[in-house]
Amino acid sequence: MKAYMLAALTALLLSGCFAANKDHYHAVADAPEEIHKLKQADKKIKEDIHSLQKAVEDMRTSMKNEIKAKSVSVNQNSPASIQVIMQQQLMFASGSSDISSAGRKTLVKFAEALKHAPASANIRIVGHTDNRPVGNKLKHKYADNWALSTARAAAVARFLVWGAHLEPKRLHIEGSGSTQPIASNDTEEGRAKNRRIELFVETNA
Repeated sequence: MKAYMLAALTALLLSGCFAANKDHYHAVADAPEEIHKLKQADKKIKEDIHSLQKAVEDMRTSMKNEIKAKSVSVNQNSPASIQVIMQQQLMFASGSSDISSAGRKTLVKFAEALKHAPASANIRIVGHTDNRPVGNKLKHKYADNWALSTARAAAVARFLVWGAHLEPKRLHIEGSGSTQPIASNDTEEGRAKNRRIELFVETNA
């Protein structure tokens, strides 16, 4: 009886060792493939970051006049994100969501520079206003600043799709109204800075 139990225990231990060795074998065998995948992913991230940097350089060159006039700013917030701020006075008439001729020309320059960015990069468009309420004459069209800022972001998205031929699935719009000021709303200069369109070009890097 003892001999039988000893034999059974030995068999059980051996089977456990075999299973452990088998798992170890598969882990070792799969390692080169996993390492290759990681290297490829790392290479893709580096390529995307380089492409984004090239897009930033091109934006700063093509929009240098707008940047000099302080109607546009181009910032690289991280290796994977570009922020372009376009002031309302360049893009829209007061209380309107119709893009001006100068605004359309600037958006074309922006879209041209995106050719250097990764094709997978998404574009998030955020509209902003100052804290002054929408005038009574425009209430029938824009209920409040939320509606106005969203309409402006949507107008930019439509132009980038129809006028600059970007893929709609890459675009996302937001309307923030007056909730995210970057300057004081107590002065006209501050309010002018707050009335803006922000475009974020973002990758998964």
